[in-house]
Amino acid sequence: MSYRQIDHTADLSFEVTAGSFEELLGEALRAMTEWSGPEWSSERVERDFRIEAPDRVALLVDLLNEALALSQIHREAYDALSIRSSGEMFVEGSFLGRAISGARDEVKAVTYHGAKVEERADGSWLAILLMDI
Repeated sequence: MSYRQIDHTADLSFEVTAGSFEELLGEALRAMTEWSGPEWSSERVERDFRIEAPDRVALLVDLLNEALALSQIHREAYDALSIRSSGEMFVEGSFLGRAISGARDEVKAVTYHGAKVEERADGSWLAILLMDI
């Protein structure tokens, strides 16, 4: 499980790899959160979610955008997932994180443009994501 930032002229792009699709979701969330540099408090939080989408690319993008929306609404940041159930077109669980007092940078949205999710021949997963900053 890992991620790396990819050079992009105007926005933020990541390549994320993991051993399973569920791990890929968590790694993508962690990459986005770590990049923004939240100023964490000690208060732990958990926010439930259920995302339904027509494919795995949309599922990943929609999941990250849901995390961004909840982060803004509740002044929290999430660096992990607890997945209760998932399938080809849905995932449900909880975002895990902490309250924040601010952040170094802000991701405005995760875009569908150039987004990619694929399972590799060895069973690992790869995602390419573009984020509006």
